[in-house]
Amino acid sequence: MKMRRLCLLLVAVLAAVTGVVALPVSSAFAASAPPSSTGQRWALKVNGLYVAAEVNDSGDQNGKLRARSTSVGSWETFSLHTDNISGVGYGTTITLRNEENGLYVTSEIGTTGTQAGMLRARGTNTGSWERFYVVPQSDGTYALKSAANGLYVTAEFNYTGGDQGLLRARSGTVGSWERFTFEKVGGTGDTAAPPAPAVRASGRHDVASWNLCANNNTSAACRLQYADADTVASGVAGDLAGSLGHRPEAVFFQEICEKAVKPLELQLESRLGGGWDVRFAPTYYKVVDADGSTDPTLMAQKTCMDSTSGTDRGSFGIALAVKDTNTWYRGYTLPSPAGKEQRPALCATVPEDGTVYCDAHLSSGHYLDGNGKEAGDDPDGSKRKEQAAALRSIVDGLQGAGYTAFYGGDLNTTTADVSYLDTLYSGHQECGQATPDAAHTGAPTDGNNKIDYIFGPVGPSYGCEVVDPGLSDHRVIHATVTF
Repeated sequence: MKMRRLCLLLVAVLAAVTGVVALPVSSAFAASAPPSSTGQRWALKVNGLYVAAEVNDSGDQNGKLRARSTSVGSWETFSLHTDNISGVGYGTTITLRNEENGLYVTSEIGTTGTQAGMLRARGTNTGSWERFYVVPQSDGTYALKSAANGLYVTAEFNYTGGDQGLLRARSGTVGSWERFTFEKVGGTGDTAAPPAPAVRASGRHDVASWNLCANNNTSAACRLQYADADTVASGVAGDLAGSLGHRPEAVFFQEICEKAVKPLELQLESRLGGGWDVRFAPTYYKVVDADGSTDPTLMAQKTCMDSTSGTDRGSFGIALAVKDTNTWYRGYTLPSPAGKEQRPALCATVPEDGTVYCDAHLSSGHYLDGNGKEAGDDPDGSKRKEQAAALRSIVDGLQGAGYTAFYGGDLNTTTADVSYLDTLYSGHQECGQATPDAAHTGAPTDGNNKIDYIFGPVGPSYGCEVVDPGLSDHRVIHATVTF
């Protein structure tokens, strides 16, 4: 990984010298999840054994899934994803992505004989062969039904040799070989408390936030919709450098696709200088069980729509760019409306500066779709109140560890409804307020509305500007805080 990073950094430097801004991404690098992603990871267990992807096998055996391991490593680790099914939406099916090779698990419906319907981690995009319905069983296990052929996944324990425990979508009923347990194996970031800060925050601090609108928003203002990772990375870093004219110490991003994260890190280093660390946290959907109910345990990461060139862009969510001296980070899932997007928050510490940064994207408020129907996830603001309180609780915990906190993001709340965010203001000041007790005002960040925020401690002097790089339907909000 270090050698790959050095090679990519060299490419970035050469690009800066020659004026070429697109960073090439190797096929293996493009397929895998960024190491900075906080998306939950899972292991699957059946009959006491963990499912492994046989990534060392060759040919049409490469990546085949077998229940044969007694411990969990990268071959036995998967993340859960859900993509949009036309007319149905997200959450109804899941797709498994293997941690070792970064590829999606496929039901090989085209294979015949004793390996018909075998599962392999080899898909580069999601479609019917990569989708599975989740069917809970009375004993707390789950059956997985392939969306491609409607049959349950079986572990073939009667097979011998290299196919023993082979997973196949081939059963019409559920028995012991079709009952799987999902075990969480991490993925939310650091679980221990953050390290103590080396200093108390002082001097001048510089923080920006920008909703990139880089998934599938069809607004003409969203110039990054369906854009591939390199286009997002070069466009965002270049426009930040041009709009701000200098390097901020932290940038909060919302509506970004996972696989743009590492290219963006390298482009920020090329365009703005210094070492950067860009972390990612996904937006989730609660998995809908086969009976139509929302599962109380399983959540799957929302998948970005494929790029215009047909490449997978990974999960949809938020990112946080800080100094590469960051030593602790963690992703959180905020309380969100049932059946809607489960919204994320993401925090990272920089002990050498005594600072912690927390980025969030709250649920959407009231708005009408093209048919005049309510389309917002949280039209009455009740969940945004809960989300703000949860974010404040996270921030308070990190401040209790001795850090000075800067937090905010796209909070989807206008100044007319700013009371939803009351808990965020207590003892803190928002970029755009002249004083802590001043009215909650500020330049619009989305159309004619201000819905993007940056908060910091009470006491320092604040500067705040809103600039429009022109890539998104949101503008950049930029705060300077001087102690």
